Amino acid sequence: MSFRIRTTPSTMNNIYPIYGTDNARLHQQQTVIPTVSSYIPTSMNLVSSMSSIPLQLFSEGNRLTKNERNLLEAAQKGDKATILRCLSNKNDPVNVNVTDILGRSALQMAVDNENIEIVEILLEQENVFIGDALLYAIKEGVYKMVEMMVNHPSISVEMLGEGWYDMKNSLKTDSSDYSPDISPIILAAHVNQFEILQLLLTRGASIFKPHSVICDCDECKVRQKSDSLRYSLKRINAYKALASPAWMALTSNDPILTAFRLSWELQHMAMRENEFKDIYLTLLDQCKMFAVGLLDQCRSTEEVVAVMNKMNDPQDDLDEEVDSGNLTLARLKLALKYEQKQFVAHAHTQQLLSTIWYEGLPSWRRRHWTIKMLTCAVLLLIFPFMSIYYLIFPRSRIGNVLRTPFMKFLNHSVSFVFFLILLVLASTGVLCSREVEECSKQGREPDAVEVLLIFFVLGMIWAECKQLWEEGLKAYTRQWWNWLDFIMLSLYLMALSLRIVAYIKQEEFHTCSFRGAWPVYDPTIVSECIFSVAIVFSFARIIYLFQANQYLGPLQISLGNMLIDIAKFLFIFLLVLLSFTCGMNQLYTFYKGKEIKGSFKSLDSSLLSLFWALFGLLSKDEVELEENDFVATVGQLLLLSYHILGIIVLLNMLIAMMSSSFQNIENHADEEWKFARSKLWMGYFDEGSTLPPPFNLIISPKSIYYAFTHTKQFLCGQCIEDTSIPGSKQSLETALKSSDSILGSTLEQETKYQDIMKRLVSRYIHQYKAEQKGDGVTEDDLNEIKQDISSLRYELREDRKKEEQSHTTLLQDLKRTVLTYQNGAADNQKPFNTDSKVATTRELEMIKFEIIDCIKKELTTTALHGRDRNDVYAANDRHADKWSKEEYMDEDRTWPTHLATEL
Repeated sequence: MSFRIRTTPSTMNNIYPIYGTDNARLHQQQTVIPTVSSYIPTSMNLVSSMSSIPLQLFSEGNRLTKNERNLLEAAQKGDKATILRCLSNKNDPVNVNVTDILGRSALQMAVDNENIEIVEILLEQENVFIGDALLYAIKEGVYKMVEMMVNHPSISVEMLGEGWYDMKNSLKTDSSDYSPDISPIILAAHVNQFEILQLLLTRGASIFKPHSVICDCDECKVRQKSDSLRYSLKRINAYKALASPAWMALTSNDPILTAFRLSWELQHMAMRENEFKDIYLTLLDQCKMFAVGLLDQCRSTEEVVAVMNKMNDPQDDLDEEVDSGNLTLARLKLALKYEQKQFVAHAHTQQLLSTIWYEGLPSWRRRHWTIKMLTCAVLLLIFPFMSIYYLIFPRSRIGNVLRTPFMKFLNHSVSFVFFLILLVLASTGVLCSREVEECSKQGREPDAVEVLLIFFVLGMIWAECKQLWEEGLKAYTRQWWNWLDFIMLSLYLMALSLRIVAYIKQEEFHTCSFRGAWPVYDPTIVSECIFSVAIVFSFARIIYLFQANQYLGPLQISLGNMLIDIAKFLFIFLLVLLSFTCGMNQLYTFYKGKEIKGSFKSLDSSLLSLFWALFGLLSKDEVELEENDFVATVGQLLLLSYHILGIIVLLNMLIAMMSSSFQNIENHADEEWKFARSKLWMGYFDEGSTLPPPFNLIISPKSIYYAFTHTKQFLCGQCIEDTSIPGSKQSLETALKSSDSILGSTLEQETKYQDIMKRLVSRYIHQYKAEQKGDGVTEDDLNEIKQDISSLRYELREDRKKEEQSHTTLLQDLKRTVLTYQNGAADNQKPFNTDSKVATTRELEMIKFEIIDCIKKELTTTALHGRDRNDVYAANDRHADKWSKEEYMDEDRTWPTHLATEL
């Protein structure tokens, strides 16, 4: 026998009681029970039917008392009076921590509805358990409720931070909204509640930085072994709090530096713990945008310079000497190191860089492009003379202009153009065309063009050595253009060394004009091969200069990303190529002695043949074999599979990858170009390296003077150090004065930076809160309005009951007073004339009229609560005048019946 149970919303309400329903709804639920029971056998009851539910998601609600249900219902609706009656009921005491079927207590409901009065009443009760209600208050952002809960005796300082996790584990309670590792201070940082976070910080709460993924301490081993997922989620929640703008703004003396370092750390975390890569990358972007937001609050060049010129810590490997008079741009260099592209490409940063770049030529940007081209052509012609002039007069007006970053860039660019022209002359052999036999000799002497090239190469090597000394090995190897320069210069040095070897040992070689008779690895031939490869790298280096142009710069960046895609693609392609190479070589290896048409006689020939097959340079006849048609058929199938997989699939995949890289750069072309241009510009901002190769090899008088000055300072410093004994008072005073001057300058800069950073953080917070207010009306706002209306309704209902009770009492008192007055007047009445009797009756009626009029005014004012009280009083006065004129002009008029009834 099978039974069918019809489930309706009403029947489900009977199975799971819902608190906060009115009497009509409860009555409707009760009337449906017979309908449900008609489908169930008599041996079954409601409890047994509930046991068939696989997941008991809700707690049982039938164990609550009536008073407790009223308490929860009143907390849900905002009925303050009912809550007070439930809590003050001594006959049926209520548990203030009781929960409904969803596990919510009255305190949590009141916090969720943002009813501060009810929260205050519940917190005054004994043994109240706050628990997750504090987290709900932080999420809602109600400062007063959070402050009341934090000041509650049951909340300790440890519970606001790391102690929250221990408290949740000790109670063995798990909330469906928040995990145990989300403490109040972590949640306040997550939702960026600045005031609440500051309140928790002042109470002593803190967030400890989690251990790294590769940490091998005992604590990490135990937690990783017990529950690896919980341990990873706890680390993520901690990093979410540390990466929040509210935490960095309120807890860091240098929020920009904190954002830089944390973003760099999150980038490494995303690579190491790639299971949560998307989360870490989101936090990475959040840190970057916070730094950009602070920079966006700068309102003057002074503030931008203070931010960019801030000194870094020694751990950043970008220390600069204290120099209050010059721009070190240490913070900008750190942004380039940490790849803060939005920060570097910001308009404020670019405006400062442009001002420094065109310092000597402020009107250059306003010139027409034709004038710029003519200027560059003139500089190309007079470049050698200007360099010689600077060597003689470095401190002149022209010398100061040549030391500007833009002129240094032009001079180095022109020098490199000269170098490329010399390479073209050397490769074409124009200057040695009349002496072909002389140029074809082994170990020949270098011609004039090659001698100039040697000086250029030596000058570039000296410039790279100075750059390596100034930037350091880490910063130098971080830019891949330096790797290109290193490879290019290494090739030139190898070619030059082989030419020198060939020239020294030219007597040992057999002089022969015919190159075919030379040894295969002759030093001259090898040097010429290396020199030709170096020429290719030299012309490729000119792409580096394209970064200065806003049109060619994005193309150059796209080309660099495409090369990275090609490098990734080669791993897969080489695997496919090697597999088919081994297969084809294995197929034809037993026919090496036969006359075959194919090109698969060896492993290297098979590899080259398959490589050239990508470009259509291999015919299907190359795999044919006259001795065995079956082997030839298999070879054709393998070659066909290689074409399908290698050409149709892999090459098109490479094209798609390159197109994707180009589109990504194109979507952020302006940002990528400005970041790359800033790295190019920063190389010319520092002092020195004014003269380009090969003029930098010449020892200038300025260099001699600087060398003499540094040597003198070094020797004098040694002498002062030898004579500065403890009894030497003068040396001690001199040392103190010098240290005080440096320390005072550093402290002054630090104080100025702190003041500026305080202003930037304050502006950022105000802007953030203004944006939060301008988000529009949300569902939470509508729920809050609904709760306020509900609370107001119950308050008005309670006030109306009190007013009705007070009015009833007042009417009864007045009635007793009037009756007492009438009885007393009747007992004390004595004979008097008619006039006096009429006067006494009139006075009594007037007194009654005044009493009724006052009562009517009060009742009318209460009923018409939304109208203006003055209008109500004016209307009552008009009615009173009407009654006095129409009803009381006649002395014999009796008391009005309706007034007597009201009285």
